[in-house]
Amino acid sequence: MYKTPSKHYLRLHFERSRFNRRLEDMLLILANHIINTGVIEKEQFNNLLDKIIRNTATTALTEKTIKNHRTEMIRFFGLVKYVDNVAVPGNRISLLAQTQDIPRFFKSFCKQFQFPGGFLKPDKVSEMVKSGVRFKPAKYILQLFKVAESKYGEFAINAAEVAHFIFNDKRITAVGEKPVHVLERIMENRKEDVSVDKTSDIIRYARDFLNYMVEANLLHEFKGMYALNKMESKAIHSIIADKGFFDEYSKIIKKDGTWSVDDYKNVDKKWAEWFADEIEDKNLETPIKALVKDDAQYPEQWKKIKELLERKDPAFKGGALKEIGDEGEKIVYEYEKTIVSKIRKDLVHLVKVVSKATSLGYDIISINANEGRRKKYIEVKTTKKNYEPEVEIPFIISINEWSVAEQHGDDYFIYRVIITKEGVSIFVIQNPVLRRKEGNLIIESIGFKVVYTAKSGGYINLESIYEQTKANN
Repeated sequence: MYKTPSKHYLRLHFERSRFNRRLEDMLLILANHIINTGVIEKEQFNNLLDKIIRNTATTALTEKTIKNHRTEMIRFFGLVKYVDNVAVPGNRISLLAQTQDIPRFFKSFCKQFQFPGGFLKPDKVSEMVKSGVRFKPAKYILQLFKVAESKYGEFAINAAEVAHFIFNDKRITAVGEKPVHVLERIMENRKEDVSVDKTSDIIRYARDFLNYMVEANLLHEFKGMYALNKMESKAIHSIIADKGFFDEYSKIIKKDGTWSVDDYKNVDKKWAEWFADEIEDKNLETPIKALVKDDAQYPEQWKKIKELLERKDPAFKGGALKEIGDEGEKIVYEYEKTIVSKIRKDLVHLVKVVSKATSLGYDIISINANEGRRKKYIEVKTTKKNYEPEVEIPFIISINEWSVAEQHGDDYFIYRVIITKEGVSIFVIQNPVLRRKEGNLIIESIGFKVVYTAKSGGYINLESIYEQTKANN
């Protein structure tokens, strides 16, 4: 059985954030709260995050568990930085609020994540500094995949191999051995049919990080094997090309492994700023074509949605779409054209995309063909994530959009589009102003955060555009 040679062995680890599907929902809810409230006192922020954790949990949690979970999330993902007892949102969580792109959030996280890092306890940071560890796992793993694919074509790796050949081996994490040499060891081990220790406790950190790369849409996972998502080429190139590294801990850890408490606190603050304040990188945005693999694991409807989005349409300049909002608008636009054409084909030309004119307060003009030429004013709110949400994810509506909704009454609609690896869903809210008066919609002040429930509206059936896509092929 292969194990990392003892003279090269140093186990990398990190505090394990309790990852599950609800983490995505928690992050989105928190992001929307942050964009709505801005800078708040540390205690207020902690109470807010505690409430979100409590409300999204499927079982009752103790206050200690909630506190531990909150502390892990803040440090591990770089959500905020504390300045004079005030919680200042980091760029990563602020960009999540703006883009509503969960895979992009995890791409940013993976790009910045490094050993040693401020998410570790000081004694572990000291151990790594003394051992010369200077390692960015996402960058290295992606480099390994690129080398492997250039030599062998298709390539996949499992968590045990990543743990023993990469994560726990100082030749990689401290010496900086090139991926090609690691690949040779892995392939030789496979050729000799030598087993690898797959004990959960041994491989869990490598497995956890690989799973974060899956959440970032950088990798695909199938039956424990991880492969590169080639459709994320821009993000992969950006991460591989990145030369950023936080070196401040190595400057304060003495040769004997000790450190000054004050120095460590100062460096910890610098880490929080560096890790939370990523620079906006358009290359990290998630293309819908990259979100789903073309294989039997995914529903047929997904292929039709992808075909629809790739189809050139004069309503969207530049043809195939890139921005998340545009992708949601394209789906709604095609849906509205299909519905109108079933009743009045001669009126389809009245369905128009007007989102470039931002002051209008809506993205699409359509018509209710059952009522002649009565107009529909549609505002599209799109979120992209890996899984279907287990709770309704709030969204932000501008003051201008709300004013226009008040003006148009029953003719104003919000189409809430959720794009996931599992498919697309659209929840429609007609006349949000009336829904609020009825108590079925909650609008919070400043930027207007909208909290909706099943009583706020209803889901629409997308089969019509799937059928239309099939007819066009």
